[in-house]
Amino acid sequence: MATSKRVSKEQERKRRLILEAAKRLFAKEGFDNVSMRRIAAEADYSPAAIYRYFRSKREILSHLRNQGFAEFSSNRAYLEESLSPEELLREAGRSYIRFAMNNPDDFHLMFCTSCREVDLEGELAGASLESYRRFRSMVGRVVESGYFGDADEEAVAFGLWAGVQGLASLITSGRAQIFSESDVDDLMERVLRFLRRPAGTGDRSQGKR
Repeated sequence: MATSKRVSKEQERKRRLILEAAKRLFAKEGFDNVSMRRIAAEADYSPAAIYRYFRSKREILSHLRNQGFAEFSSNRAYLEESLSPEELLREAGRSYIRFAMNNPDDFHLMFCTSCREVDLEGELAGASLESYRRFRSMVGRVVESGYFGDADEEAVAFGLWAGVQGLASLITSGRAQIFSESDVDDLMERVLRFLRRPAGTGDRSQGKR
């Protein structure tokens, strides 16, 4: 029994080393530019040995993506049901962007992938599907509260996601390095006020001929 546990721990250690090596290469060079042979060399294994643990680099990336979403979800566990709709949106947006800022490689691999590169169904997609389910549940709660008036839930969900995802991508890509965490907090406040504004507010063209 003790021997079996040692073997299992050693196998898990090797899998972890392979995943860490692959993450470094994928983040730096891109999925298409990295081969299984390169990953094996980075992890200090033979090309044949790596296939004992993973069948393909697609499987490796699927594992990395799933791990990223699991970590992302654990960081959002503090978003309590007792929060008001405005507080919930604010904290959810902040946690999303903070995760991206603190984990740029994970964030990149979670979202900068195509359908052919990762599993979008099954066990290796479980964490991402659960993360999206929780997001839609949060949006549903906020929409039901009337925070966005009579706005359509689908439109609110994709509007919020696009906005926060876009900001997070700008920051992690280096295109918005001027932002600090305090800047992001302030920006989130202003974005929420903008999204809540009544239709037509701020339209300077109204009434002009």
